[in-house]
Amino acid sequence: MRPRWLTACIGVASIFLAEFGTPVTAPVIAADNAGGDIMPICTMPKCLNPRVTTKSGIGTANATAEAKVSPEDAAKWCATYKPMDKLCVKEQVRSGWVGFRGLYRASADCVAGRMTPIDGNTYIYIGVWEDGPGKGRPKFTTTNRQFPHTKWDETGVAIHPSGEITGWGGGSPNLAAQWEVLCAGAPAPATAAASTPQPAAQAQPGVQMRPNELQQFPTETQLQTADFGTPEATAKIAAKAGFVDVVGVKLGMPLKAALDALRAHNSNFVMEPVTIPPYEALPGVAMNPLLTSKKNTNTPSSQEKEYVGLLVTMAPSEPFVWGMWREVSYEKEESRPTIETVQAGLRKKYGQESVKDVSNRLIWMYDAQGQQVMKAKADEILTKCVSVWMVGLGQQAQLHAGYFNRQIVGGYFNSSYGKDSFNGLCQSYSLVQAEYTGRSVMVSASNRQLEVSGVTASHTLLMREATKLADKRKGDAEKREVPKF
Repeated sequence: MRPRWLTACIGVASIFLAEFGTPVTAPVIAADNAGGDIMPICTMPKCLNPRVTTKSGIGTANATAEAKVSPEDAAKWCATYKPMDKLCVKEQVRSGWVGFRGLYRASADCVAGRMTPIDGNTYIYIGVWEDGPGKGRPKFTTTNRQFPHTKWDETGVAIHPSGEITGWGGGSPNLAAQWEVLCAGAPAPATAAASTPQPAAQAQPGVQMRPNELQQFPTETQLQTADFGTPEATAKIAAKAGFVDVVGVKLGMPLKAALDALRAHNSNFVMEPVTIPPYEALPGVAMNPLLTSKKNTNTPSSQEKEYVGLLVTMAPSEPFVWGMWREVSYEKEESRPTIETVQAGLRKKYGQESVKDVSNRLIWMYDAQGQQVMKAKADEILTKCVSVWMVGLGQQAQLHAGYFNRQIVGGYFNSSYGKDSFNGLCQSYSLVQAEYTGRSVMVSASNRQLEVSGVTASHTLLMREATKLADKRKGDAEKREVPKF
């Protein structure tokens, strides 16, 4: 049986489709709609959308569905758009078209009116569209501005004027179609219980926290404890995380030591930080969650190119590496190793993998004590936690200051309204993931316990100082004289 989970693959889709076509108001695929339900990525004539393969709990509070691009649909799409590409069908099935997922998963609470569709974001049911082409279809809202939801005629993909797809997700027709699959036959949720959440603040220089952002979520899981979510606890976790490394960079390393290790590996690396604009409540405190090299940096042998990134904990914790990736690209075919050679090298270093998925991605999983977790349990953990682990293998294109800002402002579980549904399960493991595409090898490592502890410490610091600033301003305002009228 194939594992019921997925991991995001490399980057945001970058596929050139000239004259992409006119938007339509119902989900379509390159082929016809025979053969089962569709969980649409987008609603344009050239979209290749995954079909539902399994579903359970339909219409209940625990509705789930899985979908993938079918070989039949891929064959029709490839015959139309890439007729000369002999590997097209295999590649589209493996990568799931622009989603870069061999398997898509969606879930819904059809009673409470909440859905996590295949894009992984959270949406709240707010009734139906009252008029227009979507009249009578389910309508949703979300706090995440990256995923459009404000009008019906949204395609679900962002397209550059050149015709290149630069991102995907959301899209009101797509959301409606997925809800109708997950909640078929269920009565409409009470919209009063599914109130519209307030948009998350976008960090700006000297940004001031909004009053609603200073309040705890009603269901927020309290993560800060004596051994978690504080600078001291984060340092202790970092000290025990070094059982995993990539090219000499061990998880839990202080940032300076990690940079020294990278320079020893490849002196050509120039690391550039991603910086979150400063918070008004934290003057002089710099938040630098990520450092990356320039893409296609020359290696000492000049036979291949490299790209690396370091994910680090932020203030008030010391900067410790909780995650990193390394991508090695082979420009010349004669310099490319075989997949067997690559996998043998990985197994020599990390041992037998915990999981190998259908796309030949290898995953090693370790518990907080550094003991490896093997297949059955690893599959179970991945099934539950893949939607929580937003940063992982191949997520580089989505990592920007706004992403990290949302975590600091809203806490690690901001996308689920502050609630940890799995009671700490997903913040207890370390992962090594590796995939070989033929042109490149991508290896990433992450310690989720260190990540969440660091984010929690930063969130706690910002909330405390922002609340102090708000109280001070309120007190100052109360002391001011009332103007005469």
